[in-house]
Amino acid sequence: MGCGLGAKLAKLILFVVNFAVWICSLCLLGFGTWMMVQSSRFESLFSEDNLTAVAIIFLSLGAFAFLVGFSGCCGAIKDNVFLLKLYFFLMFIIVVGEFTGGILAFVFSDKVEDSMTTGMTKAIQDEYGQVTAATDSVDWVQEEFMCCGASNYTDYTGSVWQENATRSEALPDSCCMEGTGEDTCSYDSPGLYELGCVKASVGKIEDNALIVGLCAMGFILIEIFAMVMACCLISAEKNEYESV
Repeated sequence: MGCGLGAKLAKLILFVVNFAVWICSLCLLGFGTWMMVQSSRFESLFSEDNLTAVAIIFLSLGAFAFLVGFSGCCGAIKDNVFLLKLYFFLMFIIVVGEFTGGILAFVFSDKVEDSMTTGMTKAIQDEYGQVTAATDSVDWVQEEFMCCGASNYTDYTGSVWQENATRSEALPDSCCMEGTGEDTCSYDSPGLYELGCVKASVGKIEDNALIVGLCAMGFILIEIFAMVMACCLISAEKNEYESV
């Protein structure tokens, strides 16, 4: 017995935990692929290509976690101490990486906000109504988060789109609620979204931060538990070898 558990029980638990790791890794790969496909759609909203970088990180983590889970299963099936030690080491790297990523995300959150403010303001001023991708991206964000402009609706003042509009204070329809009885959206429309999109999107993320944090913590605990089971198997294999 290793760690007070039978080797067979530890092996079974490791398989179950690795199945959960595989599911999570597939989710990361799927989300990373979706972000990579969608990055071209939203790249005009950021002054830097943050989405592509984040997508690459998700894809890399997903692929790495999948391979790590595979090495753990192979090590358990073949009772291979080297593979189990490799699994423990790689899983440790993943856990440290996740903690580091969480800290960096918190530290650089302001930079992401600044990037979105700069990028979306530029898109509104110079590209809205002129470039289809930028127009679609801005409209989607404004409708999804019920907001207008990067900081607020005054970001449209002096924009190329407003200069070509029939009214000097005209705003895109996506800046106003539907069904307000207004033919066009403007600064004095009763259904105008007064909140800026950067604050609205950040607020949405903060509202769900607890759920995301709990899910991430649960994933880390699963990984740590897998590391413990790997240690149990390593110990069991060593004891079996020494008893022979």
